[in-house]
Amino acid sequence: MKRTFACFVLLPLVLPVLLVLASCGREESFAVVLWAPPDGPLANGDQVSVVRLSEQSGLATVRSRQVKGAVELDAWRLRLASSRDQLRAEAEAYAPYVNTFAYAQRDGLPLREDPEQEARRVYKLREGQVLKVLSRGEERVTIASYQDYWYRVLTDDGYEGWCFGYFLPVFQSEGDPLVEAAALKAKDPLLDMLQATPWRPEYFQEMVDSGRIDLERFSPEIGFFLDASRRQAVLSLPGFRQSWEYREIANVGPSRYVIAGPELRVTMSGPDRLVLTYPRNEQQMAQVFINFQGDLEELIAAEKDRRQALFREFLRRGALLTSSAYGRILLKSEMRFHWEGFGRLADQAFLRPVAGDGVVDFPYHLSRELAAGFDGVITFRFAEYGPAQGSSFLYKFDGPGARLVFLRAQSIRETEAVGLEASPLVIYFTFGGS
Repeated sequence: MKRTFACFVLLPLVLPVLLVLASCGREESFAVVLWAPPDGPLANGDQVSVVRLSEQSGLATVRSRQVKGAVELDAWRLRLASSRDQLRAEAEAYAPYVNTFAYAQRDGLPLREDPEQEARRVYKLREGQVLKVLSRGEERVTIASYQDYWYRVLTDDGYEGWCFGYFLPVFQSEGDPLVEAAALKAKDPLLDMLQATPWRPEYFQEMVDSGRIDLERFSPEIGFFLDASRRQAVLSLPGFRQSWEYREIANVGPSRYVIAGPELRVTMSGPDRLVLTYPRNEQQMAQVFINFQGDLEELIAAEKDRRQALFREFLRRGALLTSSAYGRILLKSEMRFHWEGFGRLADQAFLRPVAGDGVVDFPYHLSRELAAGFDGVITFRFAEYGPAQGSSFLYKFDGPGARLVFLRAQSIRETEAVGLEASPLVIYFTFGGS
């Protein structure tokens, strides 16, 4: 709403108090400077005495202890107070926002009478218009799929109202806010970082921190990538890969971008973390990605070395494992195996009919409870299985052989074996034999 001033009564939406001016019988009134004129002697947040206020011209004449003589300025730049106590209270409430400004990123953004989507519209902002921030709502709110604060703002032509902050970048300025807003619009280091970084799922760092890397979900191909030269966005996740052509990347708020075309939305949490919202199966999904600093090749090589070391421990004890009831397993080079005579086991532990050849792997770790009774988890990936499928067994080296306990899928959580069923299938193999 336009900030206007009358001799007798000030509109309640524009000003929170009723003020009777000196010409109406009061000797003195006061004000806080909300938005000082550029190149003038006053500063935002200054406390002044109001000498005269003209309804006809919309100008106010004020005096300040810091300035010699009277100063004339637009009355809408002031927050009036009827007493010194109220003046101090207004100045204290405004202090956190003295140097806070914003600018509109979309044409036609509405200013509303109250911080509610249904409240009456009092003004429409122009794209790029610079605003003075007066205060902020206490909590973030969600409108449609957007989340942000409501801001009480003052326009450069004297209108005041509430604006939802999603398309309203907020910044600090102790100089000329118009110049600084123009510089912000022209320079966007976060956008440069967004386009230059191969973004990895947050779980990459979690795997490294825990020392439990799942090679099926940890590879250079997995991540979110932007190719600015080809204007292409690529999202590659385990079991999902999608690429989109885009027209532009629009800054739609502080650290927020829309990749136009596919309507991918990015919220940057600094230079090293973002939340990507993307369409998948007719739903909007959200996932956290990070600027992962680890050496992927080195970490993958170390994990492969760990698994090969476990395989070599089996070979050291013997390449042939024999069971009177469940056949023979021959361990070969390159972590391959051949299992024969497993007929009694097929229906209980194998996912589908198999010929008996495949690859040995050690992708899982033991929980603290299971580590007390077992040496590890061995997985047999038969050739007939999918690339991420396998039949897994807890194992315990026991004298001349090894005890294997079948693990059902529900006993494995991500990369960890966490428990056993009540009556598990137990197999004993001896090393060697003919």
